[in-house]
Amino acid sequence: METWTEALRRAELVAVGATLVRRGLVRGREGNLSCRLDARTILLTPRGADKGRLAAPDLVRCRLDEPPPAQASSEALAHLAVYRRCPAAQALVHAHPPDLLALAGRGLVPDPGLLDEGLAIVPVIENVPPLPPGSERLAEACADALARAPVAVLRRHGVFCSGADIWQALQRVEVVELLAGIALSETWRGAEI
Repeated sequence: METWTEALRRAELVAVGATLVRRGLVRGREGNLSCRLDARTILLTPRGADKGRLAAPDLVRCRLDEPPPAQASSEALAHLAVYRRCPAAQALVHAHPPDLLALAGRGLVPDPGLLDEGLAIVPVIENVPPLPPGSERLAEACADALARAPVAVLRRHGVFCSGADIWQALQRVEVVELLAGIALSETWRGAEI
């Protein structure tokens, strides 16, 4: 039976999915979102879902002590690994922000020091090397990175941001994309980044 808290978490994930699409941080069926329901259970977006058209019943319950259900996101292993390793993480957003992808394609991560808000919201950003999407190796690398920082930039694969709730995780995606855009504009002007 669904509790009031679970209904709220489902509505929040749906709203954040729509926000990601509206702001161009994911396109088509990219990205995935999750949040904790309790110490052993998370809600996760389904495999191949358009994040702008999610409905609350679409979200998949996953247990941390079991393999992910077949209908769970293709990055379910990464979400589960992070929640197992990082008890403080209450929510995760995996997105493909375009400026961040461009910067990471050069082997760089944004500098939080470019903005005061950057330092306040994403004080540390970890870099994850290119690894196969959906793989155990990527899952472990994401968990390792997010144990050290709230943001992990995945080279050629976007970003994972954790948060105390789904709204904070979304805010971190937005700030990292802003920082990447600033870094790229500095690059176009020929300045050091």
